[in-house]
Amino acid sequence: MSDQTAAGADPQPAAEAAGADAGSPAPEVVAATPEIARMVAEVTAEVESGRRAGAYPASLLAALDTPFHPDEGLEPPEASAVVVSARPLRSTRPVVGGLTVFGKRAVRRLLSWYVAPIARDQTRFNLAILRELRALEERVARLEGPSPPSALEAPEPEGPQPPGR
Repeated sequence: MSDQTAAGADPQPAAEAAGADAGSPAPEVVAATPEIARMVAEVTAEVESGRRAGAYPASLLAALDTPFHPDEGLEPPEASAVVVSARPLRSTRPVVGGLTVFGKRAVRRLLSWYVAPIARDQTRFNLAILRELRALEERVARLEGPSPPSALEAPEPEGPQPPGR
């Protein structure tokens, strides 16, 4: 066999000969797996040695041991669907605070004719999207819900069958 044939050969027949099925990873990934496994082992060993040596603060280790829940504490999307064009104005500055709030209120009043319709349009759009989202959630729930048993599935016997049956 020449070098050109070996270098240009299709890796698929070799994978099929090794018993690989169509759902297995590509040969390049399989070939890289020992290298990746070695790197992961090196990093894991380094982290463990640092942990034993006390290189990491206790607060970090405690945070790493807490379970991750990405949805925790989030408001439902309905809470932020309504866009308000005017938010409360206040100032904590003792002398110029009153003047600052007065100036902001004047600017807000002058721009309200422009901002309010945009906020209404955005709110209408947000609510329409939420209605569609909830309709899709209901549809997915119906589709993923319990399905009736098919005619091909035989029901499980409830008790032991008498001999001869």
